[in-house]
Amino acid sequence: MIWDLPTRLFHWSFVICIIGAFLTGREGNLFWHEIFGLAALGLFIFRIIWGFVGHASARFANFVVGPRHIWQYLTDLRHRRDDPYPGHNPLGALSVLALLALMGTLGLTGLWTGDDILYEGPLTFLAPNWAGVAGRWHILLQQLILPLVGLHLAALLAHHFFLRERLVRRMITGGKDDTAAKPTRTRLGLALLAICVGGALSLATLTPNY
Repeated sequence: MIWDLPTRLFHWSFVICIIGAFLTGREGNLFWHEIFGLAALGLFIFRIIWGFVGHASARFANFVVGPRHIWQYLTDLRHRRDDPYPGHNPLGALSVLALLALMGTLGLTGLWTGDDILYEGPLTFLAPNWAGVAGRWHILLQQLILPLVGLHLAALLAHHFFLRERLVRRMITGGKDDTAAKPTRTRLGLALLAICVGGALSLATLTPNY
């Protein structure tokens, strides 16, 4: 198996949270925007931890590479010498890191966002002077969601039609790789996922607006 169950649950939950936070933010539905945002923050924290202690394919050390390896991958791809990666390829790794960085930053800035009129974030009371700055960055960074998601979808289509790799199916079923080690920390991963998401969602109780 390439992708363990905790990683797959993280992936699809993250997709739901990104879509949910984006749409509710556009609609001005602050309650559900906060819920989706906090859940995404919890998932972000889980993925960072799982990137160090999780299944082999989920560990950053096994798929995050330097510029030389990325350039070599692009060269091989241009000459159709691509050797399919069981997990993230070098460009896929960059996409993962970019989305994690963006959603993590949006989640963190959302904790302190406030306008003194309609909304205060769960932790705004701890640093009220930062509310304005956090709010501006929160709004500014939202403009990057659609471009990054668009690039992600374009990469999936390229893999599907150009490289003949069924990445979406692999992320649903876990994929097959006879050389990969079997997941051994599934229960730990599921427990960690629940703790991270539950802990992040519990911050909603601190929000004074509800």
